[in-house]
Amino acid sequence: MTKLSKLPADEERAILANVRSNEPDVKGIVGKLTQGAADAGFVYVTDVNAASGELEAIRLPSDLQPQVTYGAGVVAGAKQPRLAARFVHGLTKGACADSLKNAGFGPAP
Repeated sequence: MTKLSKLPADEERAILANVRSNEPDVKGIVGKLTQGAADAGFVYVTDVNAASGELEAIRLPSDLQPQVTYGAGVVAGAKQPRLAARFVHGLTKGACADSLKNAGFGPAP
């Protein structure tokens, strides 16, 4: 199953036939795009936001958008469990949560 598997099969094949480079991570894709070595690529909106206006996001229709979930927790046996718990709590409340939201992370609109 490819990341484009939600598309009709002929559209998926047409896109994949046009791929010129498979980068190992999103930094490679962003680098190719910002250097003009690629015309388009799939990255998260947070990567577009971090590119300081060098990239333009094109929103995928909601039925084609991937479901992405991030998790955080405190490791059993953490040396500083209270501090770790405060950190995790801060991801959803307060200044850190606000920064994450401003970067594009959060519940889908």
